Amino acid sequence: MPAPTPLTQCDPPQLDWSRSGTPAATDFGDIYFSVDGGLAETETVFLKACGLPERWQGQQRFTIGELGFGSGLNFLAAWRMWETTKPKGGRLHFVSIEKFPFDAPQIKQALSVWPELEPYSAQLIKSWPGRVKGFHRLHFGDVTLTLIHDDISNALDELDAKIDAWFLDGFSPSKNPDMWSVEMMQKLAMLSAPGAKIGTFTVAGAVRNALTEAGFTVEKKEGFGRKRHRLEAYFPGEIQDATTPPTPTIIGAGIAGASLVKAFARRGITANVLHKADHPAASHNAAALIKPRLDLQDRPESRFFLGSYIYALNAYEPQALKIGVIHIPKSEAETERYIKLNNQAPLSREHFSFDDAQNKLALNKSLLIEPKSVLGDWLSDISLSETAMTSAELTILAAGFGIRDMLKDDDIPLRFSRGQLTWAEAEIETPTTYGGYALPLKEGLLLGATHQRLDGVNPFDLKPEDDVQNLNNFEKFTGVKVRQAKAPSRASVRVTTADTLPMMGQLEDGRWILTGLGSRGFVFAPLLAEAIVSKICGDPMPIAKSVWDKFGIR
Repeated sequence: MPAPTPLTQCDPPQLDWSRSGTPAATDFGDIYFSVDGGLAETETVFLKACGLPERWQGQQRFTIGELGFGSGLNFLAAWRMWETTKPKGGRLHFVSIEKFPFDAPQIKQALSVWPELEPYSAQLIKSWPGRVKGFHRLHFGDVTLTLIHDDISNALDELDAKIDAWFLDGFSPSKNPDMWSVEMMQKLAMLSAPGAKIGTFTVAGAVRNALTEAGFTVEKKEGFGRKRHRLEAYFPGEIQDATTPPTPTIIGAGIAGASLVKAFARRGITANVLHKADHPAASHNAAALIKPRLDLQDRPESRFFLGSYIYALNAYEPQALKIGVIHIPKSEAETERYIKLNNQAPLSREHFSFDDAQNKLALNKSLLIEPKSVLGDWLSDISLSETAMTSAELTILAAGFGIRDMLKDDDIPLRFSRGQLTWAEAEIETPTTYGGYALPLKEGLLLGATHQRLDGVNPFDLKPEDDVQNLNNFEKFTGVKVRQAKAPSRASVRVTTADTLPMMGQLEDGRWILTGLGSRGFVFAPLLAEAIVSKICGDPMPIAKSVWDKFGIR
């Protein structure tokens, strides 16, 4: 059995900035864009070659795929063209693969020669995920960027999308032959929508032959700048527009339901939401943490954990109460684990660093948020109802504890655990975790949360011994004296699966489900909801195929 692969960041590009106006990749002996005018080259070699902007007119959704994100120049050029030529109610998806992603300062430096792109590049840089491996989804109004930081072969295997236009912008075939192989072109064909077009700078015979063998019709065209020729290719069929799903009914108005509402609203779809106003949902606690789940091994779910964390940061950052969290290891084994993680660095140091001397983990980008504010914002345009809509064609179960009553006994195995929160008074300024957590709020210090299997007693009844446990744990790991406040404690129920992974998909009766988020609902829900809505609407998926399969009904 092969040894586990450690989860690290993607390798950085080896850049040479000595050329005027363009960086070069020293590993490949090639430049990222033309010194004769990179933006004009993009417009000719990619946008014009793929029939844009004419081909997206009248389309509800148009999807561009790209091999080689580089500095993001092609994406920004497509975005700028979209802004002035987009069809009414349309949405542009841009899916790009990059094995050696830039860091944000490198993108800023590379794009600085085009001040006309600054309104777009500034937004890209602000949301940039760094070199974290896996899928990343970024939203810019009606433009959605899906980045896949991975080897090209694995990325294409993991991508679930139908591409209307391909920008093949990797390094030249002589420098990077793997990208241009027959196998890769066949994978492009499998991901191509009817009528898809390809634009690329290369006219190498091996590339023309590979595209032809994969089913594309290939034509040489007049080149740009110093290049005499470029290539256009066509996939058989007629472009097809997106279909609109029926009005969705979402059961549950916690973070899972609210995330689904937001994902549908992004596509111009208003959902119906069913919710019991008096239900003590876990999403209605006074505060929640947005921090990463960190794994040592490089597995599909491990990449999802990081991708969902970064996606959640972009979703919540404008409403954050505090930025920065400290974690105190609760055992020597956990300390050793964090030392290993610190050496592997699956996230950049701005997100994650371990201080050996103080035995503390600094999560400097993690957030403390107020669920009430988030849910109120995301559900602000929705009328909540307690009346079931039995005729709904599209129903998504997104309830927590209440999901027990919506499923048959043999549908899916779920576990339910009770957690109690305690209000306290102590001198602490930074949100701190240690197995439990201590969250400084204006109302006081919120301590939590206990973990108990349901015992047949009302799980929402408060237990004084749980308050004592929360207080003792805080003092044990922080060394700070604490006393219980007069504000009443609160209990709610978590939902988990046997393997502790989220669960989503479509039940045999046609209903969809999003559940099993455990104690990380506010981290996982936004991206999982985006995945479900993408699947329903036929949009490019924001997560890998292997993640969808792993989190499916089981």
